Amino acid sequence: MSWWRRSRPVYAVDGVAPHRNSAGWDIYEGDTLAARPVVAGALARLPRDPALAYLPFSLALSTRDGREWGLAFGDEALTWFDLSAPDGSDLFEETLAAAAFTGTVERVDREAFVFTTTGSLPADVTLAHCLDICGTVFRRLTAG
Repeated sequence: MSWWRRSRPVYAVDGVAPHRNSAGWDIYEGDTLAARPVVAGALARLPRDPALAYLPFSLALSTRDGREWGLAFGDEALTWFDLSAPDGSDLFEETLAAAAFTGTVERVDREAFVFTTTGSLPADVTLAHCLDICGTVFRRLTAG
């Protein structure tokens, strides 16, 4: 095994280069991870709705260490998950907090969350879990 492979972050994904921001967080755009098998599987589990076909282009995931993550939605996704409601339904936050892979969750803006995971995860696995949360929330919001 090469030195690079041993020293790369646990959250790294083969063949995908994140963008690093000035605070030292590596940012993965959803569409750059969409072809990864675990992400493609999560996308296939989403409800068949034309709006959700654009979801990978509307998400960004960031981390410094593979345990603390940021999840941000583009403006177009705010209504899909009731994130723009003035009273803040918090359905997405509650669903994310209840997931088995999460430790803590904080909504830092109407379209952004910071959460910890119960263990270090690669970015593609974390995004797949977040997409499953998106599917759960979307189903709950459109069921009634």
